[in-house]
Amino acid sequence: MKGVLLNYHPGLYRFQESSTVAKLFNNLEQQLKSDLSLCEAYLLFSKFTASLKCGHTFCSFYNQSGSTKDSLFNKKDKVPFTFFLFDKKMFVEKNVSDNEELKQGTEVLEINNVPVAIIIDTLIQYVKGDGNNNLKRLNDLNLSGLGKFEAFDIFYPLLFPPINNSYSLKVKQADKTSMLTINVYPVSRAERFSLIESKYGKQPSTLDDLWDFKILNSETGYLKIGTFVTNKLTIDWKKFLSNAFDELTEKNIQNLIIDIRGNEGGDDEVNLVLGNKLAKRQIEFPAFKELLRYENVSDEFRPYINTWDKSFYNRSGRVIKQENGFYTWKKNRGNSVIKKNNNAFQGNTYLLVDAANSSATFFLTACLKQNKIATIVGSETGGNLKGTNGGQLFFLWLPNSKIEIDIPLIGYYPLTEQPDKGINPDIEIVLTSSDIFSGKDKVLDKTLELIKAK
Repeated sequence: MKGVLLNYHPGLYRFQESSTVAKLFNNLEQQLKSDLSLCEAYLLFSKFTASLKCGHTFCSFYNQSGSTKDSLFNKKDKVPFTFFLFDKKMFVEKNVSDNEELKQGTEVLEINNVPVAIIIDTLIQYVKGDGNNNLKRLNDLNLSGLGKFEAFDIFYPLLFPPINNSYSLKVKQADKTSMLTINVYPVSRAERFSLIESKYGKQPSTLDDLWDFKILNSETGYLKIGTFVTNKLTIDWKKFLSNAFDELTEKNIQNLIIDIRGNEGGDDEVNLVLGNKLAKRQIEFPAFKELLRYENVSDEFRPYINTWDKSFYNRSGRVIKQENGFYTWKKNRGNSVIKKNNNAFQGNTYLLVDAANSSATFFLTACLKQNKIATIVGSETGGNLKGTNGGQLFFLWLPNSKIEIDIPLIGYYPLTEQPDKGINPDIEIVLTSSDIFSGKDKVLDKTLELIKAK
């Protein structure tokens, strides 16, 4: 792992000094001298990769072997409720336990006598993120019960397992001042999802469900894009977008709200296709240097890494070495500009964002804001203005534990010094816990107010 990171990771020292990384390596090496269970090893490697502060370097939940998933992730050890976090406070959203006292909006103060703030401070050390922008890490610790995996479900039971097959909760209900202590019993993730659907109705269960388009009124269209992971969609996403924009034109809709809240990213091609639909003038992507650490993969490491494109192993003829030891592309890859499209949407565009936006959706936000193509509404994004690492990946398989680690291969470095933070929206909306449970969408409502005023 150390060899692969040192030789191929393009942003190992972006957010950590080389001396700090050396200490992290040494500490990990000392801890690995003892016999470890798979659980202990997974936690060690996860904490180590999180400490590098690269949002694309982690022990991927999705890429582990089936036996690792069964041993660590798929057990009946999950809390029987979902929640939102606010300032490290935990508020129940959906309760599927047998105890009806755990109502929506109830604050969970302690679990098994451990204060929630301490739980969050512990878990956040294991969650990936870029730089010191903790908004994304905290966002990732929310628990919706949807999708295949969530960070809280992974790390909490491994670090704070149930005691006597139960979780003791100290809670405070929204309409009461006194506190209650109640016991609930753990469930598996699949069981909890089934219970949520039986109690609360149909839930989004596929990535296709995260895409939606509708006309809100005679002036406004709403496009929800909840994921850019296009290789796992069954819909023809390009046709979906074309149909949506055709309908906007046919009905002479003058305002478009694009909602990417909750969307970390995925396929960069979505940015190009969507950008083309919005390019009423030429769009220039924020300027980054694309840097790599290598030209060819060493025979020493080749048996332990794989990827989806064999050309990633051998860059000969396509990269040139820089004076600082990095490599960059010989030829411009032609993805820095979207030319003006005479058939582009000509109306006003609004982009709804939040802390989840940290990869391709971060770049989309930066691009539309820089070119003044859209008004950005919501909260500060995840990701980092100092740049990110990604684009292409190696999947490193450790030989003894069989744990997999994602290693990004391209470093995107801004041309000028930038702050260590996400992107601030043009219109910032500060949410409270009561906003979430009110049934109203404060960000969308504010956007509709802006449209009406305009």
